Amino acid sequence: MPLIERIEITHLLPCLADPDKIRFHAQVSGDLTEALPYLNAVLKGAIYNPAVPALTFNHGERIICLRGRLITCAKAEDAEDARAVCDYLRDLVNQTWERRGEITPCHEQRNRLTPIDIYRLLPRNNCRRCGLPTCLAFAAAVAAYQRNIVQCGPLFTPEWEEHRRLLCQLLADAGHEVPGGFAS
Repeated sequence: MPLIERIEITHLLPCLADPDKIRFHAQVSGDLTEALPYLNAVLKGAIYNPAVPALTFNHGERIICLRGRLITCAKAEDAEDARAVCDYLRDLVNQTWERRGEITPCHEQRNRLTPIDIYRLLPRNNCRRCGLPTCLAFAAAVAAYQRNIVQCGPLFTPEWEEHRRLLCQLLADAGHEVPGGFAS
């Protein structure tokens, strides 16, 4: 039996993070609380807070938070996209819940990777080869899933090998896409 039968969008609002997008709130027919540790185990880069309990993660550019019977989402394209996100979430939650016997739940609270975490391991030479004016701007774009670390040319030279390895592992652990062979 599925955990969620339906998701009803209750509010469509302007997005605070991007004025060209919307955010929405939705009510869930079932309680998500017990599913959150399983979702935390299968979603790379998810941030689980067991004290609330709540799970926050990115789906493309969208920022989604699941809590009890509530879903919030920022950076949806429009009402149609909001509905598609709800359908995706219903399927994700139900499929994960059905497979819970095969999944070790993860109750670990992870911290979100910040631009400073990334910046510390970049060459910090502001070469602009990534298309941005500074390494800090690039780090912010990587943290926000808007750029990929491979766009930092200097990082992939021999002198930055140790920093590259550490940064790729940090990014992979946080659910970011990294080039093959650079994260264990």
